[in-house]
Amino acid sequence: MSTQHLFTPVTIGSLELPHRGIMPPMVVNLCGLDGAVTDRFIAYHVARARGGVALNITEAAYVHRSGKGFPNQLGIDHDGLLPGLQRLTRAVHDAGGRIAVQLFHGGRQANAAVTGGTVVAPSPIPCPVMQTMPHELTVPEIAELVQAFTSAGVLAQRAGFDAIEVHGAHGYLLNQFLSPHTNHRDDEYGRDKAGRARFPLEIVDGLRAALGRDYPLIYRISADEFLPDGLTVTDSGEFCALLVEHGIDAISVSGSTYETNRVAGGPWDPLGAFVDDAAAIKQAIAAAVPVAVANRIKTPEFADAVIASGQADLVATGRALICDADFYRKAKEGRRDQIRICLTCNHCLSELMGGNPVSCLYNPLTGHELDYDLSRPAGKPKEVVVVGGGLAGMEAACTAAARGHHVRLYEATGELGGNVLPGIRPPFKSELGACLDYERNMLAATGVEVFVGHPVDAGFLAGCGADRIIVATGSDPVRPGIPGIDSPTVVTAEDVLLDRTDAGQHVAVIGAGSVGVETAELLACRGRQVTVIELADDMLADLAPTLRAPLEARIRQTATRFEFGRRVLEIRAGEVVTDRGVLGPFDTVVIAVGYRPDTALGEALSAAGIDFTLVGDAVKPRKIRDAVVEGFQAGYAV
Repeated sequence: MSTQHLFTPVTIGSLELPHRGIMPPMVVNLCGLDGAVTDRFIAYHVARARGGVALNITEAAYVHRSGKGFPNQLGIDHDGLLPGLQRLTRAVHDAGGRIAVQLFHGGRQANAAVTGGTVVAPSPIPCPVMQTMPHELTVPEIAELVQAFTSAGVLAQRAGFDAIEVHGAHGYLLNQFLSPHTNHRDDEYGRDKAGRARFPLEIVDGLRAALGRDYPLIYRISADEFLPDGLTVTDSGEFCALLVEHGIDAISVSGSTYETNRVAGGPWDPLGAFVDDAAAIKQAIAAAVPVAVANRIKTPEFADAVIASGQADLVATGRALICDADFYRKAKEGRRDQIRICLTCNHCLSELMGGNPVSCLYNPLTGHELDYDLSRPAGKPKEVVVVGGGLAGMEAACTAAARGHHVRLYEATGELGGNVLPGIRPPFKSELGACLDYERNMLAATGVEVFVGHPVDAGFLAGCGADRIIVATGSDPVRPGIPGIDSPTVVTAEDVLLDRTDAGQHVAVIGAGSVGVETAELLACRGRQVTVIELADDMLADLAPTLRAPLEARIRQTATRFEFGRRVLEIRAGEVVTDRGVLGPFDTVVIAVGYRPDTALGEALSAAGIDFTLVGDAVKPRKIRDAVVEGFQAGYAV
């Protein structure tokens, strides 16, 4: 793995960075309801400073109460927050890092429920996502907000931040003023490009005048809004040239808005989705200042390739650093196989939009940096046996071994991975396989003895000499008691996903949860005629809105037929009998109505009076996150 280009120094104005990898601002909902810094927030950022990131840019910090977007978001709108901000910068500096703060106002994308007041914008045009009619800012109110940004910048400088980033991207207030899509004003803050640029440029000018010429200023921009009447890359390039004239020291390139829902790319997007846009911006400003780029830069080798290409000068690896705080340290040390590579599952985004503290689908430490310390070994090494080689079992085994215990893992089947193995087979799900790669690598790195194709029973465990037994036997597909369910033409979604059956040309899928819909999508992509039968009135009830939307949009684009509000009464001769009539004919009927825990071993151990810890789907089938957390906690507690 070559990272020779990534790990070269660069400067942003007067700020010298040891390499080209920075953390972009990402709200993590770890601050107080009043915007105050907390110990958890500090620990989160210190972990990434220790992990080797060149510049840690805190999350968007609201400069005015009217612009607050999230419940537990960082604030920088009054002097009372200064002591906490100073604690934050000192802690990051003590950890060997550099830290900037992003200045933010949500505009029409602010959350009225958390601002406690009116949502404001350049024009009274509501955001389709937030659905709040904003108040059109008057000229005096605009002047007040310019001052709010300036005052926040002064506060940031006093707090010891090494730089400031101005948030002019993602459809927030400054972006709203700049965009013809959201700015319909006919005064000096609208009408034409110069008018629409006035407000953000006044903020830059105010900051530069208050902070001095040598203080590093970064500006973040959505190069493309992906809207018919929105900003284009050409528009953004022209504006960035003005930013340079007004004293900006670096430009960070992202894209999209809430409305177009491409702020965080999905696995259907190419790696480095905005790299070409960054290259265009760099050309538009004649490379006058460094250009950073974000989105889908998830591996050290790809980050290095971006820098080597000259299309950008810095890479902003956001979700990659949520997934692994030590991303850059591991990359520099040549431990790429021990990096938890981002799955692009957008679990973190879903939690953010739900108002929850930051978490990662398969890193239990994210957001919990104060709660665990894997660098501290356990007191007395123990013999630990883990049964089950899914994510819960592997995470338990790796964690216990990292704590200094001797660990043996037994998996009954011929392959590690459990229910993730079928889970990575639907379209755009293959990147989830990175979590399996990581766990397998860590089993080897921590010295876990792995026995594959080795089922065990209570008798074996009674005599295995273990001080601690962790049972992670997972779950099996539910086969409900429907007449005809045992027909050879009835299979499970798992059978389809693992290619145990051809399924035929005409297929019925019973169940419109995520497994059923993903299975239908796979079959539809293979040219099969698919009918999904669901008792409820809608699909994907088990997914959060941010995760549901792209899958629903994709399946709606196929020829898949949905039959909602139907109770299945019987399966017979290629037909599915429902309470609203008979559907068919079908070559195959696929059952996708959920999973049930595999409790056999746990029940046998309980009957034998053998103590054990039960984790993951063996407790109750849930999400990957639950399995990983429970496995980690069980391994850590040994």
